[in-house]
Amino acid sequence: MTNEENSEIGQRLKETREYLKISQEEAAKAAGVPRSAISLIESGARSLKSVELSALAKLYQQPVSYFLGEEEGIQQDEGVQALARSYSGLSEGDKEELLRFSEFLAMRSKKDKNP
Repeated sequence: MTNEENSEIGQRLKETREYLKISQEEAAKAAGVPRSAISLIESGARSLKSVELSALAKLYQQPVSYFLGEEEGIQQDEGVQALARSYSGLSEGDKEELLRFSEFLAMRSKKDKNP
């Protein structure tokens, strides 16, 4: 990749990370790299491996192709976006509890629709 491509990918990654209120430390942990690598990637000074990009895309809930500039990001309603932003600040136990609760609500809604 060219320096310009690295900068564009890095900018998209940074904007998405900041929008979701995910720290560089959290992103680094998800990608399996040091925090300083995230800073270098976001500034365009370091290219990233496909496995790193894939891990970050998963964390940011966007397709890899969005970060490569090939398509628009997944549009989600404001409620989903707010949940995604708050999710990153939760402990692992709280994340698991939130997942269980959302599954419970989905089952309850399904049951209410099909009595």
